[in-house]
Amino acid sequence: MTSRPHFRWHLRTQSLQLGPRTLLAGIVNLTPDSFSDGGEYNTVPQAVDHALRLLDDGADLLDLGGESTRPGAPALTADAISLQQEQERVLPVIAAVLRARPGAVLSVDTYRASTAQAALDAGVEIVNDVSGLLWDPAMAATVAAAQCGVVLMHTRGLPSQWAAQPPLPSPAVLSSVLAGLSERRSAATAAGIADSRIVLDPGFGFGKRGDENWTLLSRLSLLHALERPLLAGVSRKGFLTADPDMNARDAATGIANTSAILQGVHILRVHAVRQARAAADVADKILNA
Repeated sequence: MTSRPHFRWHLRTQSLQLGPRTLLAGIVNLTPDSFSDGGEYNTVPQAVDHALRLLDDGADLLDLGGESTRPGAPALTADAISLQQEQERVLPVIAAVLRARPGAVLSVDTYRASTAQAALDAGVEIVNDVSGLLWDPAMAATVAAAQCGVVLMHTRGLPSQWAAQPPLPSPAVLSSVLAGLSERRSAATAAGIADSRIVLDPGFGFGKRGDENWTLLSRLSLLHALERPLLAGVSRKGFLTADPDMNARDAATGIANTSAILQGVHILRVHAVRQARAAADVADKILNA
């Protein structure tokens, strides 16, 4: 077990205390092709009901995304969805959730600067960029100007390339993530993004295949060397189990999340918030004891 350092995460208009307890980011996929629940929330009322349910189940914030970046997704290719499509999926839900829960903390899951800006204008507090500000050259300036919270993820290559990437030898997994996140953090601060606004995500499944994810999960505590808060998103990822049943994946997710918490991770990005909250409360008690 690893003690969890405390931070104050400064967002666009408010801040969150990280460390005393595990925070949960509830996943709101507004896509027809996400790997676990794509197409389940195709209408604005369905998506809003789902988002509000996640808050009632114990989510501390919501992460809303309009484009899937699952393995094999066409992000940044000619087949990628348009900016208009992404924004038409996300912006009405952001507006409706904030009308219903004005104090809710919302994050937008996007690598596109114009979508991030539109979401910030609509009231989100955080930009969650799976590329770590790499895929859109305007993103760093957009986040810096907004003075919002940002999650920087470590990613190797594009989703369409992951299946063909050469495997990483076990000792190289952690060094690759450490070096990549350190470089992305330096790029962010050079662009004018304050350290107090940055959370780091090692990017499970994003350019890591099979056992590479287990290597990363077993050594998460070593990422505290970066001296920034950590977010882990293992929820329902394929490396956890080959069983396609989401109940089985949620059970496996609970164990992986517990391991992450006991290694000092601050935030978990999850689909099944109620189950994750129950497991996190137990793991927090163990960690704090």
